[in-house]
Amino acid sequence: MDHEEIVVPENARAVCGKELPPVSPEHTADGSILLFYQYVEDPIWTKAEHKAALKKVIEIGTKYNITGRGRVAREGLNCTLTGKPHDIRSFCYGLREWNDVFNDTDFKITDGVAEDKMFKALSIRKTNELVAYGLAGDKAPSLKKFAGEHLEADDYHKAMQDPNAVIIDVRNAYESAIGHFQPPEGGAKLIDPKMRNSIEFPKWLNNEETQKQLTGKRVLMYCTGGIRCERATALLNQMSTVSEHLKPQGVYHCRGGIERYVKTYPSGGFWKGKNYLFDKRMEQTPDVKDSAAVEKDISSKCCLCRANFTVYRNQFKCSRSLCGVPVIVCTACTTKAVERPASLMCELCREGYKAPSEVPNLVALKRKAEKLVGDNCTPSEQHPLAKKPKVYCKDRIFLRRVPLTATFTKIKKSLGEDKVKRLVWLVDKGSGAFYGSCIVLLSTESDLKQILDRSSSRGGIKVDKKRIKVAEVFQKDDEDDIFQQSSTQKEYPPIGNVTNSQ
Repeated sequence: MDHEEIVVPENARAVCGKELPPVSPEHTADGSILLFYQYVEDPIWTKAEHKAALKKVIEIGTKYNITGRGRVAREGLNCTLTGKPHDIRSFCYGLREWNDVFNDTDFKITDGVAEDKMFKALSIRKTNELVAYGLAGDKAPSLKKFAGEHLEADDYHKAMQDPNAVIIDVRNAYESAIGHFQPPEGGAKLIDPKMRNSIEFPKWLNNEETQKQLTGKRVLMYCTGGIRCERATALLNQMSTVSEHLKPQGVYHCRGGIERYVKTYPSGGFWKGKNYLFDKRMEQTPDVKDSAAVEKDISSKCCLCRANFTVYRNQFKCSRSLCGVPVIVCTACTTKAVERPASLMCELCREGYKAPSEVPNLVALKRKAEKLVGDNCTPSEQHPLAKKPKVYCKDRIFLRRVPLTATFTKIKKSLGEDKVKRLVWLVDKGSGAFYGSCIVLLSTESDLKQILDRSSSRGGIKVDKKRIKVAEVFQKDDEDDIFQQSSTQKEYPPIGNVTNSQ
């Protein structure tokens, strides 16, 4: 990169379990777009829960005047929604209130969206699979056991500089045509699976040539917002558990996908071109990168006259049998495309590319892999990429949705004066401000169960008349004890960095 890179580290941080970012005064009257997904497993939703989830999401969306599109499957929820900034945030909190699984959701919100980019109505569909990999039901690799490691955008940026890494764009080829990561010279190698659609990914991963490229390498995957990578990394790790010929040295994906990366690196970073979007914006570009520079990064062409062109419009599709993917048609060729649709051909069909056809036995693969990393073996005996079981602390508890008016004294009174020894206010890394969560050190192990039981009762536990959420705290091997880092108890939560405006 021949320019000074602009980095906004706080934009790389997921909002899972945190207070959502506040609405800036200049955007209160504008629209907002929300992108998010949440997988559900161990267990997946029952048929009745699936039906109830569809009804509930529509109910919450209608309550807050939300518009947009979504898919509800037994394995979770995936949505692209629009609404007023405060309504969008209320919708997110509504999901958290309905089901605790959404505390693990990274809600990606973009404010300041023009009215003409907003959806007109709300459409939530009931489906069998969130991403059409052909991995629904018994074929779905366990995310708990096999999902790759999340790297936040700034860490992913560093990983792309590793010469022993390969980067896989798990989006469709027509998306990659107008924008993709371009790692630095001497860094990672970019691999294009050349997919017409997602169902080709398991076949591509099963291909011998693919496996040769991945073995011995750190594998970095990316997609638009993260959902496709989540399942794709799990499939790769599951296959490598079973196969002697597929042995990557770690599998990772960019948390929040291109969406978060471009916001973290508003001047572009290693991203080149446009991020293809499935909402009315159609595309996303780095905020402070000149549009001419963006266009220069892209080599896509009109499928008819072959002139450089970077915009998909009018929903033109490849005419070749069993293809039908979007194609680029420039303004000058629009009339010809309408009159002669049989002349439209995508780049993969133009080069005569045929995707691998051998489908792995996904059900047998899953059974064998899960047997190898089953519950009967210790973590050290498991596959190195399998996740260790969580071990929970017996003397502390996690509180969230704590009101900003809370104090140490008020929390002690709510939980029980004799049950609380100390607490640590959790703060945002960027601003240093309290965001509504804290960890409480308890007096005895029995206090933990009593507080958990109270929190799940009908009345729950309240601080300043607001019901708070309570959860156990699991141990992390690489994390120092936060209660040993400071011996002074703070009565009030930190307010963060405050600047005076003239």
